[in-house]
Amino acid sequence: MLIKVNINYRFQGFYKFDKMMKNMLRFSIVFSILISMIGKPACGQERDEMLFYKYITLSAWNGFYYGLAADHIFEVDDEKAAVAIPVITAGTMALIPLLTNETRTITSNQLLLTGHGQLIGWAHGGSLGLLINGEDSFDEGKSKLTIGLAALTSIGLGVVGKSLAIKMDWSEGRVALYRHYGLVMPATGATIALALSDDARVFGSSVLLFGAGGYFLADRINTWNEFTRGEMRATQALTILNGTLGMCIFVDSESDDFSKNPGWVLPGIGLLVGTGLGHIWLKDTNLTPQQGMTTLYAAGLGSLIGIGLAILVGSEEFDPIYYLLPYATGLGTYAYAVNKMKNKNAAQVYLQTKKSRGDWTFSFMPQNLYLNNRLLETGNLMNNRLVGMQPLFYASCAF
Repeated sequence: MLIKVNINYRFQGFYKFDKMMKNMLRFSIVFSILISMIGKPACGQERDEMLFYKYITLSAWNGFYYGLAADHIFEVDDEKAAVAIPVITAGTMALIPLLTNETRTITSNQLLLTGHGQLIGWAHGGSLGLLINGEDSFDEGKSKLTIGLAALTSIGLGVVGKSLAIKMDWSEGRVALYRHYGLVMPATGATIALALSDDARVFGSSVLLFGAGGYFLADRINTWNEFTRGEMRATQALTILNGTLGMCIFVDSESDDFSKNPGWVLPGIGLLVGTGLGHIWLKDTNLTPQQGMTTLYAAGLGSLIGIGLAILVGSEEFDPIYYLLPYATGLGTYAYAVNKMKNKNAAQVYLQTKKSRGDWTFSFMPQNLYLNNRLLETGNLMNNRLVGMQPLFYASCAF
């Protein structure tokens, strides 16, 4: 009888969870449609209006996840309430900027730094929870503190990011540099922690320390060279390529022990190498944001071609060709795109510089010899102030 009761209880619990997941899936579809309706008017608007609608969309998505965190913290068991709370928080977070910003203007830096703060806040807040609770961070009871810290830190860093964008006169390239290191360095710290220890507190402290050090390092890099936003987008493409290569090599090592495994440093090394190579390669290329996005597409589509070729010529077993060939083709298309746009920008700079250097222009006009003879033959024209002797040579210099 006891076994029968336990089985029935587990079946009912599974049925309830499955039903809730189906409702959440239906909600996600409806929510995505609503978000697309919000963003649709921005397509025909000016850049400022488009940025504002992107900000509303970002606020709605973050509000949805804050609602999910509230469901867990307050132990919402009612199925309808568990679905309704994320909907309410999503709508509320989207309405706040809509009703408080009457001019509907927002800068690109405000959008980027706000979104970055909200995203990285989840990682930093969760890491703080790991540092406090250790291995028990996601156990019953203590998981509320971990998830609550993550949500609150996300909200707080989002506010800090927007405030910095308003107060600081930073270029878009500098903001992109901070965002890049704000993501790469915590990820590198996490891989090093996984390679050296299986302690949750070590993992959490590594993310926090490397995250803070990342912003300091980005500030030092900015004093060395001020990259454009397009250059940083191209750097991200190279970083993703090398980081993915490192992860694939680690997975292909066929190690059964994923905790305290030295192989975890490979993805971190890939991220750092990709970033460093990007800085050296892309320095003074003056890529625009659109050109930087082109390099991302080139690397991704080139890697996709490599995956297809690997499937065509590779064996049924997973071997190095399945990640080395996509890496080679992705890097090849990336290099072609970068060099093409680099040469184009260099040519434009050369033409502009040449035009403003004050080059001499010289022209010879032999037809004026005949015209001057005719003017001499008709001497009455020489008394006309509107007509005079025409030059045979003309030279000028633009300064």
